[in-house]
Amino acid sequence: MAIGVFVALISALTVVPWTLITPSTMLRSFVVLCFVGNLLPYAHSGLRLGMERLEWFLFNLLAVGPLLTALLLWSNFIFHGPASATRHEVKSVEDHGTYLTYAFVDGYLDAFWMARSNYRDWPDSHGHILEVSTASGLLGIEVVVRKRPVLYLTG
Repeated sequence: MAIGVFVALISALTVVPWTLITPSTMLRSFVVLCFVGNLLPYAHSGLRLGMERLEWFLFNLLAVGPLLTALLLWSNFIFHGPASATRHEVKSVEDHGTYLTYAFVDGYLDAFWMARSNYRDWPDSHGHILEVSTASGLLGIEVVVRKRPVLYLTG
């Protein structure tokens, strides 16, 4: 169960921001996958594994659900189709301490604030252009493959 919790935390920090899915849809699918194991008859599944009913419920909630969700998200991200890159001018940058959230002039990715965010290790791209590469994932959900600033050399 601890492995499921850690995998869920790691996936929430890595692959969830790259997946272009609304947070409410993500939460609903996570909840469904957490309770899918409880649809199996307890006598044929949890009892044979030597678990009490509460242990079986918590096992599905804390291990099966997070691991299935992470497996689906990672397979959607890793096995994506060809990526297409588009360039977008940065309108503003919101500072949130450890990460920055970019807003584009054309409103690209406005519904997905996590996909517009980056950690502070990037150079400030305010007033510059970001190149965002997206692709269709294995499950048909769009993923952000790469975000990088386009730096122009003047000389």
